[in-house]
Amino acid sequence: MNSKIGNDMSKLNDDTARTRLLDAGLRIFGLYGFEGVRTRTLADEAGVNQSAIPYYFGGKKGLYLAVANHLAETVHEDFLEKALIEAEGSDSLTREAAAESLKTVMFHFSKAMIGNKEANIRSVFLAREQLQPTEAYDILYERFFQPLHQIISGLVGKLIALDANDRTTLLIAHAIVGQSLAFSVAKETYLRRQGIEDLDEAHIDLIARELGELSIRICNRD
Repeated sequence: MNSKIGNDMSKLNDDTARTRLLDAGLRIFGLYGFEGVRTRTLADEAGVNQSAIPYYFGGKKGLYLAVANHLAETVHEDFLEKALIEAEGSDSLTREAAAESLKTVMFHFSKAMIGNKEANIRSVFLAREQLQPTEAYDILYERFFQPLHQIISGLVGKLIALDANDRTTLLIAHAIVGQSLAFSVAKETYLRRQGIEDLDEAHIDLIARELGELSIRICNRD
């Protein structure tokens, strides 16, 4: 370990330095993308020496992929694990039970995406990877997007009496997922239309509940 890193480590322990870099990476990469960020900017944002990036992550690319992995783990702990339990055995659910499960899944997914400043930062990073996929998208797809899509597709398939992998089922499931993403990545339009500066907890709950109800109405094909 060189003297610069040694001095850094005397002030910050390993976990603190890594966490700061992951948090800074999520914010800065989300705003500017991988190519638009310099390691100096990341280090300054994290409050660590620039040499800490290769020391902990092997370089800027390693940090970017670590951010994607950390984001996938965080979303799994905050939301996806509960959703997997909620939708367990969707093939054997009654239509009524599937509808309730879909409302619950969409409520918690919406809260996870819209909720607070941290949720907004996540959403920006996720949206950038959807628009301009990098190697990190493979991580996010495998650990977050695909499991979420499969959960919702299974419940939608039950509600519209089609296979979970039917083209129509997948289309409707994708539209349902998009409802929540619209309130996160296009939130500013909604705030201006409502004449407010930000969403409080009661308003977020209202949106999440309404999106759950809307998900059921989308599946009503009668």
